[in-house]
Amino acid sequence: MPSPNVAALTRKDIIDAARNFKGTRRMPKWTAIVEGKELPARPLVLDAAGVAPNDTTNSHQAVAILKDFGFETRYEGKSV
Repeated sequence: MPSPNVAALTRKDIIDAARNFKGTRRMPKWTAIVEGKELPARPLVLDAAGVAPNDTTNSHQAVAILKDFGFETRYEGKSV
C-alpha cells in the first residue's frame, strides 16, 4: 500500500514534479509521459509526494497512480 503522501497525490502534483524532475539514473523499465517528456514512473511519483526514495511504494503502484490520472505509461518504451 502506498504511503499516505503518495495516496494524497493529485494530477497537478505530478505535472509540477515533472516540470522540475532531475533524473540522474538510467531510464527504468516503467516510465510515464508527462507533458511530452518520458520520465521514470516510480521516482516521479515519489518526488511528487515528497517522500524518500526508500518509500514502500513500488513501480506497479506508481504506474497505477499515473494511469489513474490519465498519463500514458510505458514498459521498456512500449505503451501499455
